[in-house]
Amino acid sequence: MPQEVVARRLGDTVYLQMKVPAKNMSGRGAFSVDRLEIYAVTLAPGAVVPPNRDLLKPAHVVAKIPVRPPVEPDAPEPDEKAQQDTRPRPGDVVTFVEKLTDAELVPQVITKPPKADKAAKAKAPPPAAPAAAPGTPPAAPGAPPAPAGPAVLTRQYTIAGVSRRGERGTPTPRIDIPLLLAPGPARPAPAPTFDETSITISWQPPLTTSDEAPGVLYNVYAVPAAGSGAAGAPLSVPTPLNSKPLDTTSFTQPGAAPDKEQCFVVRSVATVGSATIESDPSDPLCVTPKDTFPPAAPKGVTAVGGSGAVNLIWDANSESDLAGYLVLRGEAPGDRLQPLMPRPIRETRYTDRDVSAGVTYVYVVIAVDKAGNRSAHSNRVQETAR
Repeated sequence: MPQEVVARRLGDTVYLQMKVPAKNMSGRGAFSVDRLEIYAVTLAPGAVVPPNRDLLKPAHVVAKIPVRPPVEPDAPEPDEKAQQDTRPRPGDVVTFVEKLTDAELVPQVITKPPKADKAAKAKAPPPAAPAAAPGTPPAAPGAPPAPAGPAVLTRQYTIAGVSRRGERGTPTPRIDIPLLLAPGPARPAPAPTFDETSITISWQPPLTTSDEAPGVLYNVYAVPAAGSGAAGAPLSVPTPLNSKPLDTTSFTQPGAAPDKEQCFVVRSVATVGSATIESDPSDPLCVTPKDTFPPAAPKGVTAVGGSGAVNLIWDANSESDLAGYLVLRGEAPGDRLQPLMPRPIRETRYTDRDVSAGVTYVYVVIAVDKAGNRSAHSNRVQETAR
């Protein structure tokens, strides 16, 4: 049986993600799954849920996913042809995608409901059974009633592994996808904003919702910026950035890489029973963060006068994009501070040798990042040269 099955409906697209089984159900014998078969049926509200004997037939197969045989421990190195085999191996995760066209929205009846007279008889109280003789075992219970049908138009799936000899394994539990009209997409609000560490996007509620699920939540997805799509990437179920659907109309994503465009879309989420229906994506919300945030001012600046020099030292800054430091100097008491070097230095110490004995100097240090942003002044220190 395929494991870890995840089902999502995004707009008019259904995604089924599953892990190819890596061993037989019994755990014994050679692994022999040759393919995965996906079965589907569309059920009207209240329709009889078809048992496996009716659903697991060739007419209801919507996809066959071939599976590569497992690699034998003592097998030789695969040749070039084997390396180009794109079939999933046991244990791989694969995704099936089905577009919900008009054909998939038409209900099917593959298990007929019981006839009216039989149903009436079933509702009538059964005649009292004669008392059983002492020691007689109880009668076997009758067949269970057919499962109750879905409350809304529903697409129902199940997945089974099939061996090379055509033997079908145990199918997965049924997967129900409501076919109600999806809510409208979220509408963009003002442009995204950013700070030094994160990006915040916001949006407006959709213009339309579903009658069966009037309230909506939201999921936010990252999407590739224009021209940056990864060609040949394996198909997978889109995963939202938020851990659970949002009940607010804004979202903050950590990681604002400077000068790198980041784009997002928002989908409205309607809940129907235990299932969800997501809207088509909103228009992309894109932003290219700019590094306009200065580093912190250096701390702990101290100055010590020496013969023909003033020595300065300070604590190192912790910013990852730090370019270095500039030392500014002026004569006390009120001279304008000027940098002593044309470009930032990486060291956290500096010796000023261009001094005159008996003159008192004022010093500050500023930090500069790689984008050219300058910090505020450090603490001021003053020292008289000797």
